Amino acid sequence: MTGNSGFVNYLVKRVLLGIPVLLGVSIGVFLLIKLTPGDPINAILPTQARTPANVAQVRQRLGLGEPLYVQYWSWLSNAVQGDLGYSYNRGEPVTQLILSRIWPTAQLAFIALLVALFIAIPSGVISAVYKDTFVDHFSRIIAFVGISVPAFWLGIMIILVFALFWKQLFGFALIPAGGYVPPSDSLIEWLQYVAAPGVTLGVGYAALTARMTRSTMVDVLNEEYIQTARSKGVKESVIVSIHAFRNALIPIVTVLGIQIGFLFNGSVVVEQVFQWPGIGRLLYQAVIDKDLPLIQGILLFVAAVFVVANLVVDLLYAYLDPRIKYN
Repeated sequence: MTGNSGFVNYLVKRVLLGIPVLLGVSIGVFLLIKLTPGDPINAILPTQARTPANVAQVRQRLGLGEPLYVQYWSWLSNAVQGDLGYSYNRGEPVTQLILSRIWPTAQLAFIALLVALFIAIPSGVISAVYKDTFVDHFSRIIAFVGISVPAFWLGIMIILVFALFWKQLFGFALIPAGGYVPPSDSLIEWLQYVAAPGVTLGVGYAALTARMTRSTMVDVLNEEYIQTARSKGVKESVIVSIHAFRNALIPIVTVLGIQIGFLFNGSVVVEQVFQWPGIGRLLYQAVIDKDLPLIQGILLFVAAVFVVANLVVDLLYAYLDPRIKYN
């Protein structure tokens, strides 16, 4: 009972600490958009309709003539109720636009996370076990290349090789050049469409996670309790997979938690390259169209994803390490 009470208290405390973070982000996002050069009226009214009367009417309707603190309070009050305003260009509620793009981005982020884990964990562990050998050096070089390669370049290369060149050589494309098919329509087609952007997005995060896994595993494998287990004749596979890897998970989970937020944010370029209808592409289009309410709403949503991801990571700590208590 005490443990459950401690968990609930810790959860409430973390949620309350997330409120000022989101509040600070909302202030930053609001001021960043409002202080950006340019008049939002230009994005709302076409050139031929920008008469003094129309401009004054739109300014009054949107409250653009009010002081900044009044505009911020009005926007924040509505945002707390789930109303992020209306898109200038699309004329639709920003909240509805974001909700319609969450599912495709979540699918892409999930596949990218699977790719990152599938590559990073084995390569990081093997690199740590065979430290300073050819295997270790090769793995570190691959990780360095993975971090250095821009996602947009990798995506374009994948499209050129497996969609265009492959079709010229063999008469069919191994993957689609871009687009999206919901998994509810056809799971096979969905896998074909999500594979390329998922790999493109996951490679960079796999490289970063592999470096963190190697570094943490090297430190853990040098601990005294690992040496004691070896002196008692415990199999090396048991030492690595049970004793060492679990104790190395906390830093790895921390990095993965941060990366989940970046998967939503970092998918902007990848979604645009592969024409994936997610939040990243929506943000790109909003920036091009100077759609300020939509930009504000998306940035606030991404900040909320970071806060929730960090909260989940904190809650996982006690499960991974029983020595951590929720006090």
